[in-house]
Amino acid sequence: MKSSIRQFYIQKQLIFNKFDLKEKSMTEFKLPFNARLTFTLLSLILMVYIAHVGREIIIPLLFAFLISIMLLPVSLFLEKYKFPRGLAAALSVLLFIVVIVLIMLLMGTQMQSFIADFPQLEKKLMFTVNSLQAWIDEKFHISSNAQLSYLQKAALGTLGTATSFISQTFLSLSSLIIFIVFVLLYSFFILFYRKLLVTFLVRLFHEKHRETLLGVVARTRFIIKSYVGGLMIEMVVVAILNTTVFLILGIKYAILLGVMAAIFNIIPYIGIFTALIISMLVTLTTGTPISALQVGIALFLVHLLDSNVLLPRIVGSKVKINALVTIIGVVLGNMLWGIPGMFLAIPIIAIIKIVCESVDYMNPWAILLGDEQKEVVKKTSEIIDDKIQEKENDQDPGQETVTKND
Repeated sequence: MKSSIRQFYIQKQLIFNKFDLKEKSMTEFKLPFNARLTFTLLSLILMVYIAHVGREIIIPLLFAFLISIMLLPVSLFLEKYKFPRGLAAALSVLLFIVVIVLIMLLMGTQMQSFIADFPQLEKKLMFTVNSLQAWIDEKFHISSNAQLSYLQKAALGTLGTATSFISQTFLSLSSLIIFIVFVLLYSFFILFYRKLLVTFLVRLFHEKHRETLLGVVARTRFIIKSYVGGLMIEMVVVAILNTTVFLILGIKYAILLGVMAAIFNIIPYIGIFTALIISMLVTLTTGTPISALQVGIALFLVHLLDSNVLLPRIVGSKVKINALVTIIGVVLGNMLWGIPGMFLAIPIIAIIKIVCESVDYMNPWAILLGDEQKEVVKKTSEIIDDKIQEKENDQDPGQETVTKND
């Protein structure tokens, strides 16, 4: 009787072991490479399509996410003094609005003057182009007719683009106001419901991934707050430097051009060239070619100071993304969302890099995005060199003995 019961339990255990093995094999089943590649490409295409179609709601949400992270210390400071969370979030957003209004009032006078003088700037630019054309014809004996079509098309195309941009901006002023209102509303609600959002993310994933998820949320908050806050401080310092140099040089629209160059400077690599071209073009139409050259040299020197001194000290090395990925991200952001995409590219890449660092099988992508993996690359190369040396020693052991005897 006991032996039969023992055999029954043994058979039962074997059955359960087989079931566990089958379940494990089903959960660890891997698709072929072609199928995985197809699903990956389809997922990327679907995400890009959704990002493009839903840009009207995704872009304000992303800007609100960055603004709420930047305003979170203010809200927490107010909550320490027994302010309700809703009131603390509202006061934080209100403080942000006050700062933006002060900046707009500072630039408003020169912006109105610039828009009023725009037709005269166009005429002066065409006169400058004609003078340059005559000088090239005299010095280099290049026919004016050969230069005329290209130069006029380039100048008029640039001015036409700027004119259409300004007209579209003021014609779509209502859309711009609606965009700003929704960004501020989203920022308020993200600050107010931040614990609810974190709880949702925690409940969305399995319990064994909870610690990793909370680590990703904490690192994302710290890095984005450090990056955005440092970037704002850097922009203010660069704007003050640009405006001071332009005022010393006697450049017209000094405040407008200085602040505009500082804003474009946020866009890595591409922004400084855009700001330099626009500033030199505007100065060329309002002053002399020497003044335009002085503006270009001044912006270049301030950019060198910013890249080598201000950026490492103020922004720091919190977001370590290599230059190639940065340029590709900015270009793709421009293709997908235009100018807002260029501003949002770096924070999005930083968040992707944090997620890749936290998930084991995605660590190679984090190495590809970052530039701080010098030690990892060095150790990997040392391991490869050791393996090659071992193989060479295994292939020719006699040569190693002769070398030691010598």
